[in-house]
Amino acid sequence: MDPRLSFFFYLGALVCFALAAAGSRVGGARGSVGLVPLGLGLWLFPLLWTTGVDAF
Repeated sequence: MDPRLSFFFYLGALVCFALAAAGSRVGGARGSVGLVPLGLGLWLFPLLWTTGVDAF
């Protein structure tokens, strides 16, 4: 995967985690529960892609 593209995936994950943390302080945990799995998915996708390219 292109390093620029993986940078944007990591940046998106960071934004999701920051919004989830800020949302849990302000409005309770209910509104930010969906952002944590999205952030984890964005964080792990470049690693998954690179592993898939190397494996096949």
